[in-house]
Amino acid sequence: MPRKTLLPLALILLATPCRLAARPRRDPKPASQDAKKQSDGESSSLKPDDSSSSKPPGNGSGPNYDPYHAEQDVEIGTFYMHKGDVDAAIGRFEDAIRLRANFAKPRILLAEAYEKKGDKANELKYYKEYLQVFPDAPDAKKIRQKIEKLANR
Repeated sequence: MPRKTLLPLALILLATPCRLAARPRRDPKPASQDAKKQSDGESSSLKPDDSSSSKPPGNGSGPNYDPYHAEQDVEIGTFYMHKGDVDAAIGRFEDAIRLRANFAKPRILLAEAYEKKGDKANELKYYKEYLQVFPDAPDAKKIRQKIEKLANR
């Protein structure tokens, strides 16, 4: 390849930020590590799961607040939805909420994803959260009708 084509390519590669180390892996630790910790005398501190709370946490500026990566998770999740991989999309939308607690868009997308899966309980949960985070949403009337319809089933 001539040098003239390699130089722009090298500049693009150098200018592109690498996020591999910036985000923690979503894979849980193997069970053997937990067992080893407990056998070493360390107690496993289980934190309560705040995802079951009916109210979305905080104002969206907590210690994990990362709006840029939250928006990227929404874009990637939307891509997965279009491809038909609903489970992968759900994971990305949940990551977006963890990174930006006051983000309404992944909540409406989660509700739609759970609607595709036929999971009415989670569909209802995320429609309600969507309206809690964005009460003046342009589609609020339509969402309230969906909530009412789901609650009456």
